[in-house]
Amino acid sequence: MYSNLSKRKSQSILHTKRKRKIIKTKIKEIKKGIRGLFADELIHKGNIILVLKGTSLPISTKTSIRIRNKNIEHYEGGYMNHHCDPNAKILVIDDIKEGIVVAKKDIHKGEEITFDYETTEPRLSHPFHCACHGRLIIGKNYHA
Repeated sequence: MYSNLSKRKSQSILHTKRKRKIIKTKIKEIKKGIRGLFADELIHKGNIILVLKGTSLPISTKTSIRIRNKNIEHYEGGYMNHHCDPNAKILVIDDIKEGIVVAKKDIHKGEEITFDYETTEPRLSHPFHCACHGRLIIGKNYHA
């Protein structure tokens, strides 16, 4: 997605990753049987929220996040729900193995952390109608 970032930019992000402040998040139940990842403090635009390290699977699951050609199971990342106007995005940078979740805008304490599934997933293992506008979310290879 962001493969054209300069080497200097990716080194800056690597440096930030090594010295980054741990962002406090919380998994909360939204309604019966549905949970989400929430900010447990103010997260400023541009801050790294998560570094997506985890088990790599050959096929996608309901909770995996696609990073390059791998489906990554990350505990907190698996609770990030879809939104068509999300407050976070997944960065995939050439020099960094892991995917990085970054705040697209300020996220206030208690606000759910979301990203657009159709920016990372070629085809979802469990397509659904989004709560934003009811459109069927299938994956980026099927985006209308």
